[in-house]
Amino acid sequence: MNRKTARGRGERGVVIIWLALFLLVLIGFGSLSVDVAKLATTRTQLQNAADAAALAGASALDPASGVIMPSIALARAQAAAAAHKAFEDVATPVNLAAADVTFPTPTRIRVKVRREGAQSVVTTLAQVVGIKRLEVSATATAKIDTTSTALCGLVPLGVSPQGGSNFLVGCNHTYSLKSGGGGGGGGQYGALNFPSCLDQGECAGMPATGANTFRCLMMKGYCCPITVGQVLNTESGAMSGPTRQAIDDRFDSDTVRDQGICYSEYVSRGGNGKRVVLIPLTTPVWGAPRVTVLGFSAFFLKSRVGSGQGGTLLGEFLYQVIPGTGSGPAGGGAVAFSLRLVPNS
Repeated sequence: MNRKTARGRGERGVVIIWLALFLLVLIGFGSLSVDVAKLATTRTQLQNAADAAALAGASALDPASGVIMPSIALARAQAAAAAHKAFEDVATPVNLAAADVTFPTPTRIRVKVRREGAQSVVTTLAQVVGIKRLEVSATATAKIDTTSTALCGLVPLGVSPQGGSNFLVGCNHTYSLKSGGGGGGGGQYGALNFPSCLDQGECAGMPATGANTFRCLMMKGYCCPITVGQVLNTESGAMSGPTRQAIDDRFDSDTVRDQGICYSEYVSRGGNGKRVVLIPLTTPVWGAPRVTVLGFSAFFLKSRVGSGQGGTLLGEFLYQVIPGTGSGPAGGGAVAFSLRLVPNS
């Protein structure tokens, strides 16, 4: 009996030891799964911050040269990153260091956001096995491309550089964006008909043609896709009244309303962008019943328009980032640009 009792006690002791070892392993796996999940969440948070920072930085386009302005890009990227949070012990704003913002080319920006060192991710259960912090980072690269499809903001005008040359930047170069009454050719004055846009933008659901549609689109912009190579009908008639009303609305809703100033002065005085219009580059409009879209451009409206033959709309050409997509390199000439994320290299 004594031997049996001793053997039973010994077996119970072994079971207790194995149970303790099993619980230790279970705790280890439990701590690993909890902290791996936290690390994966942090990785996603950091990637979102990196993507937003890269796109925000790439938006800092120099309107005079069509390349990214590094100092402004850095500020925008840091502000965009700080608007996102990622775990340390708890979720805190992401701090993007200046050294982690680089410019591989004049049209690309790369950012790296980190949870490293003192800002590493604080573990939860892994501390039981001596792992107190884990490091993680994320990188994103954005670039500017020549816009091939404009998604929103176009006004129903078509412009083409005279003589086949490109539009030139600078206040000394002013271009006619639409003729006033009596200045057209064959009944066309520079206006276009966009296809009916049923469910996008403030002018959605309006008919494709007519003064009310033209006025609304000149004020608010068209928000269905228009693609390079697309053929559009021209709008007959001067549309002098709707043009004047729409341009007055843009001026009146802007923070800088002075006429005859340059875009550089407009920016320095805090203009809110209402006087910048996005226009398709097309084959010549005057006298043509249809035109082909060749690209997209942006112009700063220098003055209001009068009535009749005095209703010519004038603008200063700008390099501008517009809502859209592009898949090729950032081209030169009179073009607008769109942003996209690209693989890190």
